[in-house]
Amino acid sequence: MAQQNSVAIASAIAVQTIGGVPAVELQQTIFAIGEETLAAETAMARGKEALDVLDANLHDIVKGLPYTEFMLVRDFHKAGAIDKGRTDDAAQKIWERQVNRMISAFDFVKPKSESKDAVRKAEAKEKEIAKLAEFGDGELADLKADLLAKGDAKSLREAMKLNKEIDRRNATDLEAAKAQRKAIADKLIARVKELSKAGTDDADALLISALQMLS
Repeated sequence: MAQQNSVAIASAIAVQTIGGVPAVELQQTIFAIGEETLAAETAMARGKEALDVLDANLHDIVKGLPYTEFMLVRDFHKAGAIDKGRTDDAAQKIWERQVNRMISAFDFVKPKSESKDAVRKAEAKEKEIAKLAEFGDGELADLKADLLAKGDAKSLREAMKLNKEIDRRNATDLEAAKAQRKAIADKLIARVKELSKAGTDDADALLISALQMLS
């Protein structure tokens, strides 16, 4: 009887499959995927930590700077990326991403150009925003529709101004949503770091479960 049970158990193990393939053939591959995924997530967390430090360091330099000095910092920053083989356009995008992270993380406010033309445009924009502040988003959309329906040149110009204000408000909402997503992502990364350092079976199980949900 004992021998028959042993044969039955051995047969059950032998027929275990994953997608029609014997499980034993995929075991090492799946193991490696889990191992390398953990390493990749750990590397991502370390990269995020490094970016946070660099963002804070740059913020310490640029906060409160006038426009001309801020642009000089930008030129030096871009030169560092260009020296490593990046194009001017790619270096500019790296700079912009870092500035945007500083805006999200530190409420950094970019200095405005001090040229007379830039000041005039900024003042005109602020006046336009203040004039339209009393209108809600729906009211602005209705006003724009009425102006477009008229179709004359003056009405179309006014409709364009209203459209810019609508876009500006939407951009603010998008930034808020972006900041919320960043906060969630930061919490997830912090939790992954904690679990990675724990090195326990329970921690590994949570990491695997999280990876499966995100897949």
